[in-house]
Amino acid sequence: MHAEWRQGPSPKQLTLEWTESIRQLFLEGTGEEYFIGSIQSLPVPEWEGNFMLFDSEESSHKSMRGLLWTAPFKEDTVRIVSFVLDAGARGKGWGSLVWNMLAERLLSNNYKQIQLEVRASNERAISFYRERGLEIIQELHGYYRQGLGYMMRGPLRFHHPNNHTPKE
Repeated sequence: MHAEWRQGPSPKQLTLEWTESIRQLFLEGTGEEYFIGSIQSLPVPEWEGNFMLFDSEESSHKSMRGLLWTAPFKEDTVRIVSFVLDAGARGKGWGSLVWNMLAERLLSNNYKQIQLEVRASNERAISFYRERGLEIIQELHGYYRQGLGYMMRGPLRFHHPNNHTPKE
């Protein structure tokens, strides 16, 4: 898969077609079922902290394989609102690559902390975030429809794995 992370739009900028593709990505990637309106009203501004992963030259809703939506949160903290990759893009280094792209963009703008919510049963994601210095700071009851969630927070920093290039 030849893929590439690119600057992404905010939810409010999306057409219905795009929003439906993202709804499918969320369902397949997280098991969470979102309504079109709840995706479009996610608290994500149009800014440099949004990325989409595409597997073709053209940035179309059909070639989108992942997305990272963030929002400024407090003066030096950024919040990950949504971070999801489709099954074919997981475990290949694409998450690490976009994490470092985000750190590069936001550290230069004085963001120092990162915070997010994650389902307690999502061990793979929790491990990914722990490798990057985040810790569970709070249990979230009732945040997810199915089961316990965690709030995680830590320093926004680069992650230097042994292998820097995503596997095709």
